[in-house]
Amino acid sequence: MFVGKRMTRNPRTVSPGDPLSAAAQIMREHRFNHLPVVEGGKLVGILSDTDLRNASLDAMARGVGEGPPGDRPVREVMRTEVWSLTPEDSVEDALLVISREKFGALPVLSGDRLVGIITKMDLLNAFVDILDVNEVCFCVDVTFPRNLARFEELIGTFAEMGVEVRSCILSPQGEIGALNAHLRVDTIDGPTVRRVLRERGFEIAEAVSRL
Repeated sequence: MFVGKRMTRNPRTVSPGDPLSAAAQIMREHRFNHLPVVEGGKLVGILSDTDLRNASLDAMARGVGEGPPGDRPVREVMRTEVWSLTPEDSVEDALLVISREKFGALPVLSGDRLVGIITKMDLLNAFVDILDVNEVCFCVDVTFPRNLARFEELIGTFAEMGVEVRSCILSPQGEIGALNAHLRVDTIDGPTVRRVLRERGFEIAEAVSRL
């Protein structure tokens, strides 16, 4: 999955000179949490709903006489050190950056031109789609040596049962050389799936770790 296919294209933007009240109105009307700040066609910052709240709290702490916080220009509150992605970056890269840096969204640039923004919700929707969690399925975790032949046998076993594999995620499992396959399969007959897999010699992970 690539960012270009999952981002929100042509996002709403504000300029550094726009008042905070205008930015707040856009966020309220469209239920945005972030707005890219663009000047002369280039990204110069990003404004979040948290930045707006902090500006209001700061104005209240300083007392009256500073003017309404909504009259302050965006440039006084926006963040100028902005991480960004390109449409060719993977969704996994976006997830890693957002998770590690605790961002709510990342602008997407093509060269120096803003072409989109990818948010936490965009990433959640991407993984909802790839895992096919909208459909009722049975989930099972199977651990096996890092051997493609064994994996092919696993998939073949489901085919023999007439059960469709809707999604599968492979990940390293504990000891070196082992893999865990998390599968969502198109059946609700979990006991039969477990029985057949065990009969074929597959190790099925426990649903709850033993303490």
